[in-house]
Amino acid sequence: MVSKQWLRAAGFAALAAVAAVAGFFIFRQPVQQQIAEHSAQTAFGQNQLNILLLGYQDDENTTDTIILAHLDVDRRTATLVSIPRDTWVPIPRDGHDKINAAYAFGGAKTTTAVVSKLLGGVPIDATVAIQPEGAAQIVDAMGGLNVNVDEDMDYDDNYGDLHIHLKKGEQYLTGSQVVGYMRFRHDAASDFGRVHRQQQVLKLLMAELSQPQNWAKLPRILQFARKDVKTSLGDQQLAALLEIYRNVPDDNIRSFTLPSKPGWVGDASVVFADQRWASLIGTLLFSKVQPPPDEVVVANATGNTEFDKTLIGALRGAGWNVPTFVDQPARASSFVTGGTLAAHSLSKTFAVSLKPAKATTLVIGADLAPDEE
Repeated sequence: MVSKQWLRAAGFAALAAVAAVAGFFIFRQPVQQQIAEHSAQTAFGQNQLNILLLGYQDDENTTDTIILAHLDVDRRTATLVSIPRDTWVPIPRDGHDKINAAYAFGGAKTTTAVVSKLLGGVPIDATVAIQPEGAAQIVDAMGGLNVNVDEDMDYDDNYGDLHIHLKKGEQYLTGSQVVGYMRFRHDAASDFGRVHRQQQVLKLLMAELSQPQNWAKLPRILQFARKDVKTSLGDQQLAALLEIYRNVPDDNIRSFTLPSKPGWVGDASVVFADQRWASLIGTLLFSKVQPPPDEVVVANATGNTEFDKTLIGALRGAGWNVPTFVDQPARASSFVTGGTLAAHSLSKTFAVSLKPAKATTLVIGADLAPDEE
């Protein structure tokens, strides 16, 4: 897992690099001037963006962090979908392999193509790829990060110079401790637990970088970020993104992991993505099709209440008007009720029956339960 004492890449470092680079340009310009010059429409020509965030290991040509982010700049929302690094996929010139190997066969461009195909051919507008060397320094330049550690962690890898010793509970962590916290995978959750911690730290870091007291630190953070980041975004685009997402409410940032299950290919431990839900999430969240404005009540009747986060995250992140959702006893079949444009669109998207009713309701039953066992 570890080579030459290099820190493994983490998704938060990619967004930190985006924010740090963007902050450098905003720091040098009057706010009113940059608002006028760096609107999303001016910077991107569109108001919905799909950005692939990669943490890559240059000496091994692998990516340990793969997050596809959907940004709706009009609503100032960000939805982050993590793809486990061991996901088994077809890779050009390599055959089937773990998705983290795609980087070795064409860098960010090949990884982008593989991720797009996995999600049903979704458009990806830009990439941000960062090496891990600056991750710890970025956190240290901020003065540390307040993290609620989810469990006691004790792990030593002398060969890789990795030493993780943390106690459960809320505490300030140094840069190296934050990276260790996210790298830890020696529990029952394994890679899925690591993905959850990456998402947790990503949100915390974005919140900290948006605080005025940290803006003065951005030039120093930039020192560490710029040398380790590769991005197809231009300076004007980076500046626009930071202005749009500065002080964004916590509820506007959602994250979930692509529905998947662990398995084996020969003696290799891999992850199999639920292909049906990969395509559905691609259609719902990343296709950039503006949904009808009608209110939709969502009922999770799969028998898996943990699926709420994924289902509601994909719908709300895409702009569906979902004011409330409920968990119901498991049903065998999925269906939609209502007569609105939203009801007809959902019935078509999920390929389920449409029943007449006054209220528009999407009921997801056991037949559409994600394959995560």
